[in-house]
Amino acid sequence: MKYRYSVNNDNRLLIKLPKMKEPLLANGKFDIDKDNRLIYWLNEPASWRREYSLPGKIIFKGNWQLDKNYDLELVLDKTEKQFQNDILVIKGNIISTDRDILAFETKTYDQNGLLHIQILKLSVIWLADETNCLSFIVKKRSPGILTLEGDWQMNENQRIAYTYEKTDLKTKSKISNILTFQGFWQLSSANKLTYIFKHSSDSKFDFRAQIETPTIYPQKGVIKYRLGVGMREESPTKEKLISLYGAWKFSRRLGLVFQMDYGEGEVKQIEFSADISVNQRNEIIFSLKDRNGESLGLNITFTHRFLNKLDAETFLRVKEILKRESAIEAGVRIPF
Repeated sequence: MKYRYSVNNDNRLLIKLPKMKEPLLANGKFDIDKDNRLIYWLNEPASWRREYSLPGKIIFKGNWQLDKNYDLELVLDKTEKQFQNDILVIKGNIISTDRDILAFETKTYDQNGLLHIQILKLSVIWLADETNCLSFIVKKRSPGILTLEGDWQMNENQRIAYTYEKTDLKTKSKISNILTFQGFWQLSSANKLTYIFKHSSDSKFDFRAQIETPTIYPQKGVIKYRLGVGMREESPTKEKLISLYGAWKFSRRLGLVFQMDYGEGEVKQIEFSADISVNQRNEIIFSLKDRNGESLGLNITFTHRFLNKLDAETFLRVKEILKRESAIEAGVRIPF
């Protein structure tokens, strides 16, 4: 026997049996199992369940998505017990994106009018799509990438923050919510900027990007990237300028380290190897390379005075190497 399923505004399941004019209001609660399947645990007497041939645990098969109001939707597959393309909408708020999880808070009123708050957790992999929008894949349950369509920004702690609006069903007013993705920046290659999740083994945002200023001076303590967001045919391209703030230091091997402060006492560093050269103004130039030894297209230009002030010992080491390599002419390159 097939049933028609839907969800009311209090997140309670409605079940419509064949030839029934009005659906049954089934008391119970939703849950998500380890395979990301939606489950409804019926809190009804055994006699009630026998009357309508319903189990104590209803397992739904379908594909997850987010609707325009950022509520969770499950589009049902065709099975012996459910109709294809029936949609279950779970109303609530995304409250966390930590680890490889999308945590969704729901509120339900039972038959006695008591409020129950519950957290549903979907196992996901977060990624940036081809338009540099924040997206995720629901593990084992999703046929494709689900995208957060709005804009994202960097907050005061240099972390990615996504703001979205929901419409309150009762007041019809707009309510803003902010999702903060805990993670750290990494310069992956000349055309890619990566945001690595703090507590994740699978999730990261790889953004297609370009260096805004290929030659920078370390005293300013900023690296700028330009990237496009939402580059689809039906919508105009939005350009975003990403500024990474930090302090330049030297590693023991004469490479460069960019230390970034993420707030709350968290300081992380990005390490670079580099080629060193001297230009016609006797400035020392570090041409940064990625982990594969490929150029990042980013040159850090040091004056002698600033290099000496930053790290006198390193300045002397660099000076000795330059002398030893006869690096008097402009353009002589010394790898580190």
